[in-house]
Amino acid sequence: MTPRQHAVALLKWVRSISDGILGDFPDDKFTFQNHPNDNHAAWVLGHLASTDAWIAGVVGAPGVSIPESWSALVGQGSKPERDAKKYPSPAELRKAYAESRAAVLKWLETAPDSALTVDLKDKTGGFCTDPIDAMFKIAWHEGWHVGQVATLRKTLGLKPVMG
Repeated sequence: MTPRQHAVALLKWVRSISDGILGDFPDDKFTFQNHPNDNHAAWVLGHLASTDAWIAGVVGAPGVSIPESWSALVGQGSKPERDAKKYPSPAELRKAYAESRAAVLKWLETAPDSALTVDLKDKTGGFCTDPIDAMFKIAWHEGWHVGQVATLRKTLGLKPVMG
């Protein structure tokens, strides 16, 4: 498997797990938190879309954008709030989450090989070395945050997705 194929497979696998955990999360519980510092489903969906939009901008993937107003709400350094009215609707969050990843994957699957070896250290503040590394890191990042929602599922008594 090439690094590109590995990154595509990992992003698709992680997203399939995430879709299971987030897909049937009740709309009326989108801002449920066990503790005020918990990242709830609304924040996680928006944050993942925001992260994909950021990575897309860094690697030059077209077709990924989220409203600028989301940055303060779900971007880096933001804190989740319980007030559901402060967030876009669950449908809007789910749409951005799905469309942003689809565009990143389309770019990854079709970008010329030369686009996958671009040095990204300066553009990402050292977070990523190159676009393939960026894909592995957004997969890890997604697993981290979706795992937080998995614990909320348990508290709410929702059916487990894994195990």
